[in-house]
Amino acid sequence: MKHRTLITWTVSLILTGGLLYLFLRNADLAHVLKEAEDASVPYLALALGLEIVSVFLRAWRWRFMLRPVKAGIPFAPVLKATVVSFTLTGFIPGRVGEVAKPYFLSRWQKLPFTPLLGSVVLERGMDLIALVLMWLGFLFFGTAGVSADGQPYMEIFSKISYVFLGVALPAGVFLFWLAPRRRVLDRVARRSQRLARYPLVQKIFITVLKFAGGLGTFRRKRDIAAVVCMSLLIWLLIGGSCWAIIKALALDLPPGASILLLMFVSFGAAVPTPGGVGSVHKAIQIALVTFYGVPEDMGVTAGILGHAVMFFPGILWGLLYLAFGRVQLTELKQAAGKKNDADEVSGPSFPGSGP
Repeated sequence: MKHRTLITWTVSLILTGGLLYLFLRNADLAHVLKEAEDASVPYLALALGLEIVSVFLRAWRWRFMLRPVKAGIPFAPVLKATVVSFTLTGFIPGRVGEVAKPYFLSRWQKLPFTPLLGSVVLERGMDLIALVLMWLGFLFFGTAGVSADGQPYMEIFSKISYVFLGVALPAGVFLFWLAPRRRVLDRVARRSQRLARYPLVQKIFITVLKFAGGLGTFRRKRDIAAVVCMSLLIWLLIGGSCWAIIKALALDLPPGASILLLMFVSFGAAVPTPGGVGSVHKAIQIALVTFYGVPEDMGVTAGILGHAVMFFPGILWGLLYLAFGRVQLTELKQAAGKKNDADEVSGPSFPGSGP
C-alpha cells in the first residue's frame, strides 16, 4: 500500500509541476502582480462570500439526502465533515476527501459507512446533472461573445455534449429503476449459484447495490426535485463566484463566460493534483484566453485569483477545525487509510465535479 501511495504522490506532483509550468511559461509576472493588485476587492469579497454560502448549502443538501439513513442528523457534524474533506482533498492527492467525508460522519454519529459513501457518490451524480443542465443552457443561450479562435472548439464540445447526454439519460433511468429494487436484487445476488461461480462479479454487483442505499433519497418525486434544485443552486452560486472574479478583473465579457469558466474549473478540479493546484489554474487560463481572447497575463492573473477564492476558503476552514481540536490528527490518518479500503471494495472514488 505504501508503494501505491508513493506512486500516487509522484504522479500527482509531476502533473502539478508540469501544469504550473505550462500555466506560467509565457507570463510576465510583474504585469500579473500589477493586475492582481488592481483587482476589485469588493467583487473578490463577493466571490468569496458566494463560495462560503455554497459550502453551507452543500452540507445542507447532504444532510437532506441522508434522511433515509437516519432522520434528524445534526447539521454541525455534517458541515464539519464536509469542510474537513475539502482540506484533505487540498493537501492529499487521490481525492481522499471523497471517502473521508462519509468516514468522519460515520464515526462521529455512529452511522453505517457504506450507505454514507453511496450518498457521496449520489451527491457527485447530482453535481454532474446540475453541471450538464447549466452547460446545455450555455450551449443554447450563452455562446455569444466566444472568439473566432474558440468557435471550432465550441463545435467539438457541443458534439461531445450531445453524445454524453445520450449516455447520461439511460444511466439516470437506471438509477430510478434500481432504487426501489435494491433489497430484492441484493438477496437474489447473494443466493445466486450462478453468480457464486464468479466471486469478483458477485462482489462488485453486491457493492453497487450497497451504494444504492444512498439512492433512498429518490423515493419521492418531490425529493428528487428538491435535490436537483439544491444542486443547481450550489453551482449557480459557484458560477456567480466566477462572474464576480471576471468583474473583479474588469473583463468585458458576456454573462455566459461565467458558465464556461465554471465548467473549466470543474474539469480542472477533477484532475488529480492536490487542491487543484496547476490544473485549475491552467483550466481558468484556457477558458479565458482560448475562448474569449483575454491576454495571456490576464489569464494567469485570473487563474491565480480564481483558484485562491474558490479553493483556499474551504481548506483554511478545515485547518481551523484542526487548530481548535474539533478534528484529531489520528482521525485524518484513519480517514486516509479508509480511502485505500474503499478503493479495494469499490474501485477509484468518484471524481470531484467541482470545487
